[in-house]
Amino acid sequence: MFRVSVRAADVDLDLTVVGQGYQTRTVAGDLLDRRRVTQWVDLRAGRLLDVDDLSLQVNFRFDAELGFGGMFDDSSSRADLMLAQMRWRKVARPIDLVLGRQLILDELDFLIFDGLTAEVRLPAHLVLRLLGGFAVRDKSFLGGAELELDGVEAGSVPAPVVSAGLRFQHKSVWVGLDYRRVVLWEDGWPEDDERMGASVSLRPFGRTLGLDAGAAFNLLLDQWDRIRADGSYRLPGPLRQFRVEAGYLQSRPHFSLDSIFNFFSPAPFSEFHGGARWDYSRIFSVRLAYTHRRYRGGAGWSVDGVDLDSRLFLKRGRWVLLTAGFEDGAVGRRWIAAPRVIWEFREGTLLLEGRGVISSFEDPLQENQHALSVGGSGALTWRFSKEHALVIMAEANGNRIHPFQLRLFGMLDLAFHFGSGGYR
Repeated sequence: MFRVSVRAADVDLDLTVVGQGYQTRTVAGDLLDRRRVTQWVDLRAGRLLDVDDLSLQVNFRFDAELGFGGMFDDSSSRADLMLAQMRWRKVARPIDLVLGRQLILDELDFLIFDGLTAEVRLPAHLVLRLLGGFAVRDKSFLGGAELELDGVEAGSVPAPVVSAGLRFQHKSVWVGLDYRRVVLWEDGWPEDDERMGASVSLRPFGRTLGLDAGAAFNLLLDQWDRIRADGSYRLPGPLRQFRVEAGYLQSRPHFSLDSIFNFFSPAPFSEFHGGARWDYSRIFSVRLAYTHRRYRGGAGWSVDGVDLDSRLFLKRGRWVLLTAGFEDGAVGRRWIAAPRVIWEFREGTLLLEGRGVISSFEDPLQENQHALSVGGSGALTWRFSKEHALVIMAEANGNRIHPFQLRLFGMLDLAFHFGSGGYR
């Protein structure tokens, strides 16, 4: 990974290059090489056209696949324009305008579109958001392709989109309402993908109590996309070091390749989860959580899982951390434990990190997909100036499928300054 940042008074330019190389086995047991180079270019410019309130943001992603033997495959390379938007925002005026390619994240999911967004600040702590344009359906915000509903025509067909949202935020209360309509096409006829969503977040009693809830309803499919509710409570008095939490989630698989549900959820599911956290001053903290998930696809599948996260502060700049998890159910039994040690010295100039990992997984549906893996890694970070750092890491692991793997990583993080603005 290589990253360069260039910053001036009104310009930020970030260049990131990530290389990936690994081997994996197919279901048939064949060894498959995978090589990929991904590059991001992010440019932000303020005071556009000498206007203080006008800014620009452009973000590109470039992917190149390298085939067997390091040969470059032109057919697998692509360049994606992720964002390209101009923004006019004046603090003294109650309006914020954004024009161009944009990414919207809300209770309804995510949306990439080309068009105009207007946010208007209203009295009584209300904010109205209106947007209109054409949905970008051939990519998602992580760069992958987008899956379509059955029968819907290809993503190259224009898909007009309109959306409206209303927000209320004051002190410890946040409430949001959203509506979105995308016109898809099936056999030459319009098919409206309409969704409505609502969300609320409360932090009363000095953030002692936390309540979060949300829901999204799909009018096209006449069903709930997602219903969620989570609550947490910090115990009073001498037990205030303890916080308990509980929640519920009902969801169906999303159509986006970026959604983890597309890979791990064979059917719509309902999930109950709960846990407890203990924070002993700033020295020690531990969190234990339990999850029960039941799929509604007719097979009666269910999953039970337990997660553990802990942190121990030894002395100045030294930490010991442990992450562990266990899951048993629809996709077999799997568990993982990963201890870490972090040590800063020379007043934070150097940082050492060591990590060990032991994990096991098995898939009852695929005969060859089961293994016990053991590995470890070590990393050294050298901060040789305020904005410059060098990271070197070595990682080794092995299992039944791959008896031994060794990887070396190097990352040089630089920031160059020009102009009179200095580093921001």
